[in-house]
Amino acid sequence: MLFNLEADTGDRVIGYVVPDGFSGIPAISVCSRGRELLKFHANEVRQSLVAAGRHESGTCGFTLDTAILPDLPALQELELFDVETGLLIYRRPGKDIIKKKLLRLETHFFPLWRFDSALHGRFQYFAKGVEQLGRETVTQLFLLNQVESAFISGRILYKNYAYFIESGFQTVAILHDPYEELAERLLVLSKLRQLGSEHLGMRDSMSLQAAINFAQNLPFAEEKALNRAIRNMPADVAAAFTNPVTRQLTTATPDEMPSGGAVALALDLLASFAIVGLRREPGKFISGLAELLDMDERSLPDIPHLTAVAPLAKQLKNLPELEILLEKDLELYHYVDEAFKK
Repeated sequence: MLFNLEADTGDRVIGYVVPDGFSGIPAISVCSRGRELLKFHANEVRQSLVAAGRHESGTCGFTLDTAILPDLPALQELELFDVETGLLIYRRPGKDIIKKKLLRLETHFFPLWRFDSALHGRFQYFAKGVEQLGRETVTQLFLLNQVESAFISGRILYKNYAYFIESGFQTVAILHDPYEELAERLLVLSKLRQLGSEHLGMRDSMSLQAAINFAQNLPFAEEKALNRAIRNMPADVAAAFTNPVTRQLTTATPDEMPSGGAVALALDLLASFAIVGLRREPGKFISGLAELLDMDERSLPDIPHLTAVAPLAKQLKNLPELEILLEKDLELYHYVDEAFKK
């Protein structure tokens, strides 16, 4: 899906929404203060979309004006959403918005959405969990040219969007000890039915089906049985858990393995980020982010943790097979940890 705002003159809001379907006519929900005021369909033809073979009729443009919504000029909290996906298309900027563009690169399977949500009202544009969107849509999020204030979070492959991110966004990330991250991933996947599939999204749920089945059948309560199951992990499951952070930072496809120089590349990339924090010291990450955004750190929530992660991670550290599985992530974390201490 493609979308963008072209103008907001107060009495007219002009933009476009190009759906994934070739012939669908997008519907737009108009909201204010959390209440839907009306819905309307795209009402303008963009012939360029037809010429490019992107849409059958080109009926993807829209103009929202006082003929459709008489109170439009007075709506300071105007929001437009795509009805089909629920994705925010445009929000009028408030008086106290943070005029920065920020990407929080998610590195965890258990997403820090509660933390993100605390920033929802501080940015004009806001989107979390964007790894669940298609590549075209995620790219579009970094290209919203009428927006000076944006917060985006997601477990995306950085390499695929590096050019767009580095053309206007600052990036922050928080890293887990690799054994703790693996423990968290195993626990999250094992409880996916209780947590809800929205934590992964449709794409990950399909590509990680073997890993999900494996995790859901692990005997977590029996140490010896668990160790035996981990040692006998099938190859396709092991591939899903191999060096996930290094892969996220340096590869272009989910199943691509990092190259020999991947750790150096990942370190160079992290050095360009505005903030890199460690999960074990969340207060420093929160303090740094508050300073970056010029806001009171007390308005940011604590970063949650699963109580079962630490004891499971301690057990996993005793399995030499996992050191090979996490070799590059362990090296990367070591260097970041050393830099953090200094």
